[in-house]
Amino acid sequence: MSEPASDDQTPDEQGANAPSRPPAVPAEPPPIRASDAEREQVAEVVRTAVADGRLTMVEGDERQRDAYAAIFRRDLAPITADLQPIDRSADPAPGTDASMRRPLGRLDRPSSTTSVAVLSGAQKRGEWTPGLTHRVFAFWGGAELSFRDARLDDAGLAIGAIAIMGGITLDLRGVPAGVEVTIQAVAIMGGIDVTVDPDTTVIEDGFGFMGGFEDGSGVPRRPDGPRVRVTGLALMGGVSVTRKPPSLDGGGDPSALER
Repeated sequence: MSEPASDDQTPDEQGANAPSRPPAVPAEPPPIRASDAEREQVAEVVRTAVADGRLTMVEGDERQRDAYAAIFRRDLAPITADLQPIDRSADPAPGTDASMRRPLGRLDRPSSTTSVAVLSGAQKRGEWTPGLTHRVFAFWGGAELSFRDARLDDAGLAIGAIAIMGGITLDLRGVPAGVEVTIQAVAIMGGIDVTVDPDTTVIEDGFGFMGGFEDGSGVPRRPDGPRVRVTGLALMGGVSVTRKPPSLDGGGDPSALER
């Protein structure tokens, strides 16, 4: 049996015999609250990811809601953890890309032009001059029109597209900034697909009956690009708008084709 420590022990001797205590754990610093500017910065990254096609519109909406509802900085980090910035060094500098490179003015354009695909195909690519109104009709056939290198001016462009049990593809990437394109689309048991570039503002107000209009273009990369308005009717058919950078595929065919 051990003897109790004697009262005549010095303080140093008593401290040596005392049980050791674990070192104190430093307190975790409190979380830092996020500012409005930080929330907006994260939301902008999400909007860019939607425009680039890395997120769907539904995913983008969910992440933007999370961003604006975040209280602390640690709540913002997971929202963009899988959205590393894309190397855009190969992209044209602002003001020099395809949508800004071509000067606007007035060109000698016909009042109307037409493309027809009946039990066949019609195709236009490369440099060509559409009329102020271009009408395209596809019946049990397919029409593919690219306006990427088309000669357009500040008079704009009106497209009347009718697809009856056929398909029409309209590539509007590269339309100059400041140009307004109006598409009157009628899809009856057929489909009309419209492709725009990341700078284009899309306004869709079509009506679908046993069919539908689908605008998957998302948010434009900048507000001063071209404008595309899509109206019309989808009857047991569909009209869709998608956003796709021109760099994802090859450039326009240097020769204008139609068959």
